[in-house]
Amino acid sequence: MMRRQIVVGGATMGIVTALGIPIGLLWWAIAPRAEVTVGQEGRTLPYPLSEALFAGEGYFALMVAATGLACGYAGYLAQYRIAVRHRVDLRLSTLLGVTAGTALAGILAWRVGVLLDAPAARAALADAAPGDLVRAALDLRSTSALLLGPFVAVLQYGLFDAISVWRGDLPFLPDEEPAEPEAGEETRAATADSADPPPPLTVRAEDSATG
Repeated sequence: MMRRQIVVGGATMGIVTALGIPIGLLWWAIAPRAEVTVGQEGRTLPYPLSEALFAGEGYFALMVAATGLACGYAGYLAQYRIAVRHRVDLRLSTLLGVTAGTALAGILAWRVGVLLDAPAARAALADAAPGDLVRAALDLRSTSALLLGPFVAVLQYGLFDAISVWRGDLPFLPDEEPAEPEAGEETRAATADSADPPPPLTVRAEDSATG
């Protein structure tokens, strides 16, 4: 049983982590880039100020949160079906796999997006003179967004588990069987069934005459 839990948890973590590659590609493809001013020695200054400076991070946060929501939902349903088939509790191992996988997927998506955007940003910066406006490189300044994926995944997973516990339909629990009567009760019931019926009531002649 322990081996099965380790396999399920590891497979879950690997599958969820691999989602970081397409998420990073999507972030690189659709995230807006702000224009920044080239300063001295090839540095960039965050001017002019615009919403686009934070829009790229907002896109990333929404993507990892949506990923956590989907993984929490899919992870619980998958382990539930396996538990129904094999009568084994896989909730904790799957939860750990989903949590670690969404955290690693967020890191992988961040690095993929940054690496894909870096060559174009370096080329634009190399050709620009001080004071020119260039497109800013894709980056994640607020790394706390990496926690959104596992946080939402745990919330979604916990919600489904709470519903299952409340309904009492956890598949790994044995079916309830009717309680068997104790030996003493069986003996008393057999004795009562075998006892002679009571004699019928008779009306005495004196009572009938009086009446």
